Amino acid sequence: MSEKVSLKDVVNRLDQLIILWKLANRSIIQKFKEEITKDPISRKILDLADGSRDYTTLAEEVSQATGKSNRTAKGRISELSEKGAIRGIKKEGKVYYQSTGLYD
Repeated sequence: MSEKVSLKDVVNRLDQLIILWKLANRSIIQKFKEEITKDPISRKILDLADGSRDYTTLAEEVSQATGKSNRTAKGRISELSEKGAIRGIKKEGKVYYQSTGLYD
């Protein structure tokens, strides 16, 4: 017996799994969120990571807004990407960053 499953069905099931995962790991996620939002550099990156800024632009804007070095901003972008708070999307040879929504 083969059941046809639409892409919409798959997306709905994945959304349910994400909700269950977030509920099961609520305290861990909250801890990471607090850690990230305490830091002004990380907080600014999350504010600006809307998918419209490439890596270099994002780092420059964060650096200017926080008064920290460009190198520090770039390092924090990498850290947040590794922690799953933001993700890079390649477009036209550049990487644009946006929030994953994991810590929302």
